Amino acid sequence: MKPNPGDQLTRALITLAAQGQRPRCGDPETHWLWLSEAAGERAIAAEWCAGCPVLRACGDAAEYRGEQFGVWGGLDRTGIKQPRRSPR
Repeated sequence: MKPNPGDQLTRALITLAAQGQRPRCGDPETHWLWLSEAAGERAIAAEWCAGCPVLRACGDAAEYRGEQFGVWGGLDRTGIKQPRRSPR
């Protein structure tokens, strides 16, 4: 059984941490930008996603969970309407 995209993101983040790295959204100084109420701040966060080693996994997990706020996988998903998938 293939893990769901949320589990795949978790595994990718754990692997990154084991290598002594973290994505830019995990920086304690700037992590708030990804979930900021201000669209301009989220735009900065989306730009900073470029080159992230977990970019695809992050976007896949956000789509799977139906995220509708914040920056996920380099995309500001605020206001994107899509049906949530039911857990399998």
